[in-house]
Amino acid sequence: MTRGVRAADRSPLSEEVKAELARVRPSACDARVLAALLPRAGHLGRPARRLAHSTETTMPSSLRKACCRRAYLRGLFLAGGSLSSGPSGNLLELRPPRGESRRSRQILIGAGLRPRTRTRRGRTIHLLRDADAIAAFLRLAGATETLLRFEARRVSREVRGRTNAQVNAEAANLARAVIAARAQAEAIRALAGSGRLAALPARVREAARARLRAPEATLAELAARVATTKWSMRQRLRRIVEEAAR
Repeated sequence: MTRGVRAADRSPLSEEVKAELARVRPSACDARVLAALLPRAGHLGRPARRLAHSTETTMPSSLRKACCRRAYLRGLFLAGGSLSSGPSGNLLELRPPRGESRRSRQILIGAGLRPRTRTRRGRTIHLLRDADAIAAFLRLAGATETLLRFEARRVSREVRGRTNAQVNAEAANLARAVIAARAQAEAIRALAGSGRLAALPARVREAARARLRAPEATLAELAARVATTKWSMRQRLRRIVEEAAR
């Protein structure tokens, strides 16, 4: 199954990241990194074009400094990045300019990120799907505002997922309890009709009366009615069902 989200979900978040990254004022060495990277991209959005124009220089760039490597990551997203976050998962794609495939992967790995690299229509694409890795990239690139929104969406989605799982589990438990209570009541009536219920121990007959009086009660509620434990009540009702099946 393809992961990620629809294009309609991807574009707004991607543009938010690019707009925020383009607002970061680069230092002199960062400007050289961006000037060497951005003009080589096939298509630049308006924020990236303005940044590329403002950082034009003929001086060579270096990635020996940590700040320059962060600027490289920023330029990498501006040059061809997209971010999607939806119900089916998260996906950050980076399409490095031609000639930057190997170096961009090395920079990403050096930053503690391990992208999956693929080729699509002759272009190299680095993919990050793990939410923690995407958050780390946004933090390193300087997109702190978008990072906060991304994390808020992530937490909200995780909370909804846990809540739905809990609700589903409770519904399943309730359905099983109803089925079990119905089977117990039918077994009690069958034993009573055949006269075999009277031959069972007094505690088992007591459990049978409690179940017939409260057909929808839980095991804990039945146990409280006859002053016993939940485990004991389960064992007594189980014996009733087994006796009826004989």
